[in-house]
Amino acid sequence: MPFVIAQENFNNYYDLDLVLYLGSNISIRETGDDPKIDYVIADILLFPRDETRLKVLQMETFFEPNASTRLNHKATFRWDDVKENYIKFGIKSKLNVKNEIMNINKKIDFPLKDPVYREYLEFTKFIDINNDIEEKANELVEGEDDLYSAVFKIAEWVRNNIKYDLNTMTEKAVQKSTWVFDNKEGVCDEMTNLFISMLRSVGIPARFVSGTVYSNVINNWGGHGWAEVYFPGYEWVPFDVTFGQYGWADASHLKLSDTADSGESSLEYSWRSRDIELNIESVILNTSLERVGGKLSNLAELKINTLDSDKFGFGSFVPIEVRVTNLKNHYLSTNVILTKAPKLIEKNSKIILLKPGETKSVYFIGEIQNDLEIGFEYSANLEAKDSFGDSGSGVIFLEKDYEVLDLEKARNKVDSLIKRETKIISPSLNLN
Repeated sequence: MPFVIAQENFNNYYDLDLVLYLGSNISIRETGDDPKIDYVIADILLFPRDETRLKVLQMETFFEPNASTRLNHKATFRWDDVKENYIKFGIKSKLNVKNEIMNINKKIDFPLKDPVYREYLEFTKFIDINNDIEEKANELVEGEDDLYSAVFKIAEWVRNNIKYDLNTMTEKAVQKSTWVFDNKEGVCDEMTNLFISMLRSVGIPARFVSGTVYSNVINNWGGHGWAEVYFPGYEWVPFDVTFGQYGWADASHLKLSDTADSGESSLEYSWRSRDIELNIESVILNTSLERVGGKLSNLAELKINTLDSDKFGFGSFVPIEVRVTNLKNHYLSTNVILTKAPKLIEKNSKIILLKPGETKSVYFIGEIQNDLEIGFEYSANLEAKDSFGDSGSGVIFLEKDYEVLDLEKARNKVDSLIKRETKIISPSLNLN
């Protein structure tokens, strides 16, 4: 199953109809004079099930030779007294997947006082723990009393500090959270492992989700891993650190399983035979798009400006503010992307978390080139978009004789406007 790089393609579509083909093959070779197979059983554990975001519209099994099948929480195939030297099997499903943003409309107190699902607080083979992970997680949520904000801070730390690299050794073999923390690299499975470990270390239940997602890097669906986090009163909420989707997952995220650990099998086999060797081939997983639903309504309002002035001399550093207002009555996390601007001194996207109806600003600094022709006034467009296609625009004017703003002044302007969060510390807390 190929891994994928986070892209944004289906963020603002309400739903998708997808067709999933999942299966495998078994080749059989005789190794002695009296070969016999009493039975072969194959269980497909990557199995789509009805839930809030996902509806199974149609499902059928296929197999060669003839097999008895059972569909429940998994797809089970059984062959008795096998004479053939090749077995083929799998499922084909038509599915509807929704882009559902969780309607969390009130603050949930953190730390959780009596979390349920304690099995998702335990550390496992790949989602493991050490002192460094625990200390960093506690540092990130120190003084935080809002569960959504606490989860957001941990997710953003992982996204910004773990390098996503398909060329690392982790593409072929899943690595433990402790390895990822030490080496600061990995793909979606590793980033999710570390994210879950950090959540569990501060008492937040979380589980690993396996499935497929669309990437326009490969122009197709590929295998992917993300997390679900427990929110009291709302149950399991998707958080995809690789894609920067917190509290929601776009409609191309097709969930196939949720587990306590990322290393659990996608297929399991058992058989009884003599003088026979069975060769289990790789999992075949194909997802295709059948229908695109309508687009989501406006979730946020974006306004863009350049603080004190819209006129800058050549060689200036331009402080750019993007004000984002949450138009909904629930928490909203979105990626603010500066799509048109002067050359930036940093990356062009930042993720923010907004409470119901809240307005927040994110800031960027762009650099005006110094070799423009004298005697002209230039105009330059500014544009910002969010994860769901909402946008805002502005314009700046450039001329040789306008005031030149240097980098230090631009940074001072931005720093003076960034709201400093006040951490809430209880001075009388005693632990026994």
